[in-house]
Amino acid sequence: MNKYNIDEEKIHDMFSQITVDSSKLAKEVKTKLHKRDTNTPVKNHKPWIRSTVAAMVLVILLVGSATAVVLGNFEGFMKRFNPDYSNIVEPIESYVEDQGIRMEIIGAQKYDNRAIVYLSLQDITGKNRLTEETDFRDGFNVKTNKRIADIGMKRDESISGFSWGQKMIYFDEITNTIYYEFNIDTDLDTPLTDKLELGSSLIYFDRVSFIEEPINISLEKIKVADTMPIDERKIWGGNGNNEELYTKALIPGNIGTMPHGEEEQWISNVGIIDGKLHVQIGTVFDKEFGANDAHIDLKDEKGNIISYDYSLVLLADEKNNILDLERNDYGDAIYKYKEFIFPVRPENLGKYNLLYTGSVSTGVEGNWMVATNLTDSINNILTWTDDILIEGHNFEYITLSPIGLNAMGSYKGEICYASDMTVKIETLDDTIYLEFGGGSRDSEKQRFSSSWDTETPLDIERVTAIIINDTRIPIR
Repeated sequence: MNKYNIDEEKIHDMFSQITVDSSKLAKEVKTKLHKRDTNTPVKNHKPWIRSTVAAMVLVILLVGSATAVVLGNFEGFMKRFNPDYSNIVEPIESYVEDQGIRMEIIGAQKYDNRAIVYLSLQDITGKNRLTEETDFRDGFNVKTNKRIADIGMKRDESISGFSWGQKMIYFDEITNTIYYEFNIDTDLDTPLTDKLELGSSLIYFDRVSFIEEPINISLEKIKVADTMPIDERKIWGGNGNNEELYTKALIPGNIGTMPHGEEEQWISNVGIIDGKLHVQIGTVFDKEFGANDAHIDLKDEKGNIISYDYSLVLLADEKNNILDLERNDYGDAIYKYKEFIFPVRPENLGKYNLLYTGSVSTGVEGNWMVATNLTDSINNILTWTDDILIEGHNFEYITLSPIGLNAMGSYKGEICYASDMTVKIETLDDTIYLEFGGGSRDSEKQRFSSSWDTETPLDIERVTAIIINDTRIPIR
């Protein structure tokens, strides 16, 4: 089975600080792909004799104590890892627990619509569900406010959103704890709430990927398929943009399992329609965890990979009735069927094998929200509220903090070039280039909101000007 294995974090530097010989404590943990069952099985060992068990317990206590000293609090965390923004964050050590997962804010700092946060996740059940692939994805959330329209900015409620950069600092396999750095950025029209509040409703534990995995379906005896009529109204997506060409599709069924063995995705049907091979995959629709969209290829007897010409997406209700775009919406869907169409001759199908590429994820839903008060940092933010015209873009509101620059305004023409502009910070010592961090735009109202990030904290007191493209904007 081809799959991406998770690279294990090297932790020999931690053990070098411990005087106890732990060489006899090696215990390899093997992670197993599963559905919903998040227990991590441990390899079988022969029973330990009583004296060995006593010694083992003593060593584990010493190892655990040393780990706690290194990582157990704000000062220990900052000293151990010295993260990029350690000199501007303040200790928080506030946590919440749900579904056996503890989320803790170790330290943070907020600047209006930006924040740096050091956060940890720990599985406190002992099941070791967290891995180096653990992620928040679309479950992550931060609370924001609407900005009061008294700052001279042309306020537009259509621009609103937030983004974040997430970096794993360390994965402690012993305590099953992950440490992250979050660089959070919201649009200027929606700054962070006075009390920083963030968290997640989803935590993805792991993902196992499959690359060109053989599907146990023989194509040699595939025949002309029984079909059902379709039209453009029943095609919810796909690749090829030829919806009008397809008037027939395979009838949904269940003729085989996928290589990953998960029940929520299966081989629905395979057959010949109008001289072409159709392969249909069924999936339980709109599940947070489990199998993602399948990608199907063919491999010939020489090992050559043949991709599909087109694909179609059909949605169905609980009775497998195909939904109609004019009468239904996504909320009516229980099943999703993706049909792949291949340009191969039916008489040669015995020379081909089906291949699956995709992934399966595990995780848990819950409610992890942490709120904390932070020291007022308004004096460490520079603000420009005058209109500044730069190459057809009117910068109406700009802020600069130790962690980056944000700008909001309007533009003329069909294309917004704000994201392509270079931003430099001129200081008493040198000139610092910022990296584009993200943003949003409203093409109808021709509005934009953009941000640029620092690699290390800026000393605001030493800033003399900001430079956007070739326009120098001095500190007044």
